[in-house]
Amino acid sequence: MGEAEDNGVNHLAYPAEDFERLTIKEKGPNPTPAPTTNPITPVPQATMDSFRDVTAEFFEASEMLEIGQLVKDPYFTLLQAVGALEIMDPKMDSGMLRAEYESFDALQPRLPEEVVGIMDQLLCHEMAWNRGSALSQTLFTSLYIDRLLSSGPSSLAEATFRGPHGKKTDTPEAQLVENVLQPFCVGLIKCCSHVNHQILAEQIYEEEDFVTQVYGVNLFEGVKSEEIVALLESALSWLEGTGDLYSEGIRDAFKHRLLLRKSLVLVFSSETKEWSAETTEIWDTSLEHVKGVEETYKILNFEGSTNLVNYFLGFTTRQPAPSPYIRSLLQSVFFGQVENPGKFSIKQLLYDDLKELCYPADILLDPQNDLVEAPQDPRFEITKHMSWFVERAGKSFMELFRNICQNRPRLRRTLCHSILDWDSLQVEAEEVDSELRQFTNEEAVMTPNGPSFAFPLSSWVYHYKLRQMEWIMLLGFELDVFQTHEFAGMYWYLQHYTRTRISHIERMLQFASRAISGPPLERRKELRSNPQQVKTLSLLNFYLLEAAGVQELAGAMIALFTALSRLDLLKKPPQPFSSDALRYEVRMKPFFTIGCPEVVPFEDFQSLASSQEIETSELLEMASESATDARKNFDQLCKLDARTARAVLCEERYRTSMREMMRSCIGVGVATAVLSKALQEGRATPELLDVQIDRERYHPSFSAPKIVAKKR
Repeated sequence: MGEAEDNGVNHLAYPAEDFERLTIKEKGPNPTPAPTTNPITPVPQATMDSFRDVTAEFFEASEMLEIGQLVKDPYFTLLQAVGALEIMDPKMDSGMLRAEYESFDALQPRLPEEVVGIMDQLLCHEMAWNRGSALSQTLFTSLYIDRLLSSGPSSLAEATFRGPHGKKTDTPEAQLVENVLQPFCVGLIKCCSHVNHQILAEQIYEEEDFVTQVYGVNLFEGVKSEEIVALLESALSWLEGTGDLYSEGIRDAFKHRLLLRKSLVLVFSSETKEWSAETTEIWDTSLEHVKGVEETYKILNFEGSTNLVNYFLGFTTRQPAPSPYIRSLLQSVFFGQVENPGKFSIKQLLYDDLKELCYPADILLDPQNDLVEAPQDPRFEITKHMSWFVERAGKSFMELFRNICQNRPRLRRTLCHSILDWDSLQVEAEEVDSELRQFTNEEAVMTPNGPSFAFPLSSWVYHYKLRQMEWIMLLGFELDVFQTHEFAGMYWYLQHYTRTRISHIERMLQFASRAISGPPLERRKELRSNPQQVKTLSLLNFYLLEAAGVQELAGAMIALFTALSRLDLLKKPPQPFSSDALRYEVRMKPFFTIGCPEVVPFEDFQSLASSQEIETSELLEMASESATDARKNFDQLCKLDARTARAVLCEERYRTSMREMMRSCIGVGVATAVLSKALQEGRATPELLDVQIDRERYHPSFSAPKIVAKKR
């Protein structure tokens, strides 16, 4: 960083008196005025030789700036800023070519150990590309890959390390490069081509998840996968014919890497619409490398719509996170099955979910309704209304599956938009429910608030809308969207939405069990004769237990973080250009247009979340009790079998999540006990205690605080 001694600068974008103390100028006898037209006019050589280092002075002056202040020189353009990067530096200039690159001989003899290392390095580059890095920073940095692609080969015969006038060498080391490394590189490039096509075919966001840019390079698009497989098989045959030339360990290293590449080319080139549960056999030689694909096949075993939703949710929370290719593959497999005749259809998925959650009247979902053609028949009108619902709600339901396949930040952002669509759908579904009542002759159920009807379609929509609102809040904690001093208020909103869903589940339970009456023995007989009703009651009770656990744990978090805030143990960063009311408006922006439940006014929210009328010691007691109750609920959920928990396709992930929830309950209980003891002893002060948020050992959305004594 430097400044010309005879080049004065006129700072126009900041008050002159403030610039006096921030501007660093070398006073010269004849300062040159600032340029008025072209700010990048070449400077004379005499001026260029008179630079001095002002780095230390610059940093000293920058410390005088307040947060939010900016010093801007109108004559220092973006073009000049980019030009300030050091060119010809290998670490900064990605386009720098060294002289030896141009004369690189790809067939230069290599030791067997070196070839193994090169193959592994290329595999690392391939995985880095799959995780979101650009080809220009990964595979295209390899001179071997560059040698294969630089001539733009249109056939396999042109894809060679040998130049147009290359001399053939018969040394074993050179033959190893040509007969093993070259086929491996060709197979790797073809795999990249297949992966790129797969990701472009589905909803994966460019530059955010994956860089599909190939910079105009032909990745063997015109070469058939069968030719690549034959080339790899010939490499394996050549390797077998080398006899005792290589040690057993080296031969096995080459063999396994070539077999891996062959299996990847085969499976990447297969059509996902033709996959079946038996297709997993093709991954046998490469499952250790692509374990995520093994999980993808589970959706081919349809276990019900609720199991499917839970599988998708569990799949995207796996650690390490599924790569863009795997998430794209999941979309292709799922939607391929939905669109494939004979597999499960959108209507089947929707009806299955609706039947399991709401237990509507049998006549609404009766397949015989489709056969009725008489307009005066009530079933004709029922079919007409249900067809509209399948078309309207089916789009939103299918979009939900696609949204869940996005990365976690994108999922939260997308949910903030999709709940608006579900809110509109709820209003429309209520109208359809009202119209359907005249065809189903539904009788009202007496409630404390008067007669009430089931509204099965709108109840189903409302439940999914509430779940998505909860997911938005949970992802806010997982992705560090909320700051620590906001935790109490945001957990209050999570509890608010969970309580609303609990009330809705209880209402659905009331209508799902309305046909059961009489003595216990008769009720049991009736349930045994109606397995669908048993299934619905089981699901609703499971949701009720799960929501109660989340509500109790959120309540414990509210009480604990409110107590920490009162004791000034949570560090609130200075925010001179923000306020609590403005921040609240930003946090609640996705929910402002939602009709039900409505956003609480800021003044009411402050009063409800802060619990000013409750003493701090009482808050800590409430936190301890809530954490204990939540732990009991999650302990019961842990003991449920996979079918009851609707986790047949993702049992391992479900149990891991429940264990994380229980650890969060324990962590909150420990933090509450430590803080209560410190409060009783008069040590609950910022000078003596430090609060750290542990995000490693607990559930991502319920990171318990760790309270430790400061070292003196």
